[in-house]
Amino acid sequence: MCITEYDEVKTMNMFKEEGRKEGREEGRVEGREAMLMNIYNSQKNGIITIEQAAAIAGMSVEEFEKKMTISKI
Repeated sequence: MCITEYDEVKTMNMFKEEGRKEGREEGRVEGREAMLMNIYNSQKNGIITIEQAAAIAGMSVEEFEKKMTISKI
């Protein structure tokens, strides 16, 4: 095979799969942020304690507070 020859279908499928992977990762990040927002709002509204919120988020209280401060919620 010459360097100028390539399989267009294979190349396009490769690009599509890369795009899917990037999209899935972006979705995970957005989903995680939305979940943290919901947990924070529950804590802020007195439904759960800060300790419960941090536990649900899988963080220490300090990590949870810092994340919520950085997120400017």
